[in-house]
Amino acid sequence: MQFKANSLLLILESLIYSGGQMFLGLLLHPYRSMQLLVKNKILLPFAFYPSLIALFFYLSLRIDQLAWAYSGLFLAQFAYQLLFFFCFYWQLALFYLWFRFNRAFKNYAD
Repeated sequence: MQFKANSLLLILESLIYSGGQMFLGLLLHPYRSMQLLVKNKILLPFAFYPSLIALFFYLSLRIDQLAWAYSGLFLAQFAYQLLFFFCFYWQLALFYLWFRFNRAFKNYAD
């Protein structure tokens, strides 16, 4: 039983590490990372990181203390809107790269 718990923990740590590496890759090198994601179709859900981040911050405003800080501080409002702006355009760039690589690999296979 101890062996199963350790192996499950190792798998979970590996998934967290891989997700973090893919997040950094999409943030710092989106061209290369999206090329990898389109080639390996199973990894394609990682392309929705910007939408998940925006959704997380949107839902976090439903917490009373965070909503109070948002409504009271100009800097909090500015940071929140800047984050949404960044996530929106980051997601658009990833969709464009997905479309471009998907079309290129489809034409290459034919």
